[in-house]
Amino acid sequence: MRCSAWTLLALVVLVAAAPATRPGIAEQSRSLLADWKPRLDAARFQYTISGPFVIAGDGTLAQLAGYRDRTILAAARALNASFFKNEPAEPILILLFEDEAAYRRLCKEWLNDDDVPHYGFFRPRVHIMVMNVGTGTGTLVHELTHALMAPDFPNVPDWFNEGLASLYEQCSLEGDTIRGHENWRLCDLQVAIKANRLRPLTELVKDPKFYAREHLGLNYAQARYVMFYLQEKGLLKDFYSRFRDNAARDPTGIETLQTLLEPQPLDQFEREWRKWVTSLRFEG
Repeated sequence: MRCSAWTLLALVVLVAAAPATRPGIAEQSRSLLADWKPRLDAARFQYTISGPFVIAGDGTLAQLAGYRDRTILAAARALNASFFKNEPAEPILILLFEDEAAYRRLCKEWLNDDDVPHYGFFRPRVHIMVMNVGTGTGTLVHELTHALMAPDFPNVPDWFNEGLASLYEQCSLEGDTIRGHENWRLCDLQVAIKANRLRPLTELVKDPKFYAREHLGLNYAQARYVMFYLQEKGLLKDFYSRFRDNAARDPTGIETLQTLLEPQPLDQFEREWRKWVTSLRFEG
């Protein structure tokens, strides 16, 4: 087939105007590590790349490998198998500190943040997780849940985002299965229920100010143990997928939850949930 000069010119214009192909996650991860390498080397950090994760820590190579294999990759595999269908499009930098002093000092130096949470945090806009792993790895799985949920459910409301992440602060991993267990948040929740100080579930779910100090500790506990109850009833995976897929119509998730529970009314569900919560025990 012959092409005229005008046809060739049009093809050249189209090729020039076409958007550049976005680099793959592996290439992005290598680029991210290269950007951070001078700082990491100066602080004598060990580092590795695995999947969408650039993992760096100030412990030994053996410690870093343990966090990578037994916590990060194991939890990511189970969370993706259980809930998430959309993987991160950009790499996630995970910084692991073995003690609080270095954690606070380098958060100030590297991130210009001198008021960081005690255990760790995730910054979704810049795809960075920072952990004080000297306190344990529960918060690591908590923040990893946030990081993996972000691309799969970008408009997730705070109550559900924190409820699911908090569920895995105390968890077990086996193959593609992750399971939350009772944890330290239980005691305050039981006290509030017995004293009739816990607000109704519908109020929690519809409140746009989840992080307000007035209810913050109980908000986390209430949301977590709703997730725990749904897990124990075999409903959590179904609720997540339905909620994510219907969030444009039901942004709080309350209608989706009610539909999932039918024919049980929501108020009956909450009465049973409160009774169940008071029967739990945490030996920690």
